[in-house]
Amino acid sequence: MIHLHPKHGVNPMLTNCYYCNEPNGIALLGQPKSVVKQSLEKAGAPVGPDGEAPRRGVVIDKEPCHQCKKHMETGVIFISVDEEKTTDKENPYRTGGWCVVTAAFVEREINPEVAKILLKSRVAFVPDSVWDEIGLPRGEVNAAGAEA
Repeated sequence: MIHLHPKHGVNPMLTNCYYCNEPNGIALLGQPKSVVKQSLEKAGAPVGPDGEAPRRGVVIDKEPCHQCKKHMETGVIFISVDEEKTTDKENPYRTGGWCVVTAAFVEREINPEVAKILLKSRVAFVPDSVWDEIGLPRGEVNAAGAEA
């Protein structure tokens, strides 16, 4: 049951995918209870002084969006991170590198024990130093494999 906010009604908010950070849903918060309010503030999206929910950009769970699920079916998502700026191991500090590699790449280039874990989880947060050492792209890549 949603308790309507006296001013903002259902108090909607666009949510983002944990992996690609693209919009992936809508949350109807109504009158945020203290637990919801605290969760939003922990996620860096404070509720306004009059109880209005942030309008967009909040990650509420780790369920991949439709597109990320497709990527996970065909390969492993690699996301570049800065370990020094990471304060929350559950939500590493992302630096913008994002790509999908094939299972064959993981099996060929990654230590077998780590590869087994990656092929099960289908996602990896890769430190910038490793990202650059492997030579993964930082920008968008066209169909020919060249950075755009």
